Amino acid sequence: MPSSELPVAFVNAREIVAATITLSISGIIVVLLRFWVRVSHKMCIRADDWLILAALVFVVAMAAVSLYGASKKAVGYPSVELPPEEQMTSLSPEQRLVELTYWLSWMLMLPATGCVKLSTLYLYRRIFPVDTMPTFDVVSKLLVVLCALWTVAFFFSNVFGCGIHFQCAWASFAEVSTCCTNKFLNRDVLLISDLITDVMVWSLPIPVVCGLNISIRRKLGAVAIFMLAACSLAAAVVRLLIQLRLHKRGLMAWKNVNLTLSTTLYWLFIEADIALIACCLPMVPLLFDLIPISRGLSSLRSKLGMPSAPSQTETQGSEDELCKRSSLSIHIEHAFDLGSEIVLPIRSRDDCFV
Repeated sequence: MPSSELPVAFVNAREIVAATITLSISGIIVVLLRFWVRVSHKMCIRADDWLILAALVFVVAMAAVSLYGASKKAVGYPSVELPPEEQMTSLSPEQRLVELTYWLSWMLMLPATGCVKLSTLYLYRRIFPVDTMPTFDVVSKLLVVLCALWTVAFFFSNVFGCGIHFQCAWASFAEVSTCCTNKFLNRDVLLISDLITDVMVWSLPIPVVCGLNISIRRKLGAVAIFMLAACSLAAAVVRLLIQLRLHKRGLMAWKNVNLTLSTTLYWLFIEADIALIACCLPMVPLLFDLIPISRGLSSLRSKLGMPSAPSQTETQGSEDELCKRSSLSIHIEHAFDLGSEIVLPIRSRDDCFV
């Protein structure tokens, strides 16, 4: 493979196909498990669930676009060299397909990322008692508005980046220079603001958790659950570094445009899919309530003479007494278990407001 001039190595078609299929299947599984947990626990399907389902549709569409490009030996393959006199005015069919795939992926990535951000914020509002936390209520609402406006604004700025000449987005360099505005600057701002809003969204619950009257170990465990999306932030940073390098040099300066764009597509997809998966991972503790293995573990504990974990009935029976001893309690829908040091009152399962 040609040497990369990017901050990261080029990826080939095989790597793109493997990552795309693996992460797509993983995303589908975790979203299905999320809905299964909701239904099995007789919880309402709310805005956070529908938004993550919409995000899954966009992420799977991104995967389909990349897989199609790879199947045509375009995405993940080196550029076909053209004579110097044709490089400005002509494109090979493979490069045209890569640029079309690149444009479509950006159009799908924006609503996917926006839906993940909004789903995460609505999940926070579902977990924490916003009616007793006015600061958290206001900040979370402001972030909902900010993320919604961010998604809509950048979606349309990318759709109409070349005015109504949509085909210029995957045209030759000469056509792009006459039809399109500074797309690199627009995407620089997009990715920088995307990273900033990601940090704001994923870190929002940390002050709340840190204020709980529980041990440091349990605080760190709860924060870790919320910060599982940090791995998606790493992908977002890589994507931003690639974009800044592209802006600095321009596509014409790259020796292998196809692999450059394909590598960008790869990190676009990874960031969106990992964020989607991370948004569903807080539901994992609930999943173990539905798996018979928990009963087997309880039986094994009794045979080994180990104390069994308290049953759900016992926990609920002592809930009121423990809550009185807690200096701070929050409402939660069985989404997290922060341990026996604090019991989090459970919202009614019939409570279907957002």
